[in-house]
Amino acid sequence: MSPNKFVAAFCAVITLPASTFAMESAQLISALERFNDGNGAQQLAIKLAGLVEKADKVGLERLGERIEAEDGPLLSEIAGVAQREGDERTKFAAAMRPCQYANMFIRIIALDIANGTVRPVIRGGTVMIDGTDMDTDFAQHMWRCEILSQLPHKTSIGSKCAMTGVCKDDPDL
Repeated sequence: MSPNKFVAAFCAVITLPASTFAMESAQLISALERFNDGNGAQQLAIKLAGLVEKADKVGLERLGERIEAEDGPLLSEIAGVAQREGDERTKFAAAMRPCQYANMFIRIIALDIANGTVRPVIRGGTVMIDGTDMDTDFAQHMWRCEILSQLPHKTSIGSKCAMTGVCKDDPDL
């Protein structure tokens, strides 16, 4: 992911309160290690897709509240780095691995759906968010994460077009 796309993803979608402290880059990268969990990203994506498919607004709100409570400060720190200029942002983006990106994107997607910032649609059993790339970004990073973690491909959020060549259902591509 290019640094510009990294910044755009955060500036366009994340609306968390500013953190009361700013982590150093090394501390932030270390804190992100808990996002290097492919199984966790998969389980969260499966839960989110299930709630979207059932149109469970209460469940989506609870999931959003849980994510904001557990991960809001870390996501805010990431957003802060994404908005900075220069080497720090580039080094940070380059240090992140696919599972970390997948975990970050699925949390942003869940928060945005829970807050009503975006409206998901379901096409062919796949949850998509029209007009954005965040669902496709998640799918691409999750695909890589699953391969590296030796997990089966079982998430149903975002277009798999770049990985499979099947692009007919995604109007954003």
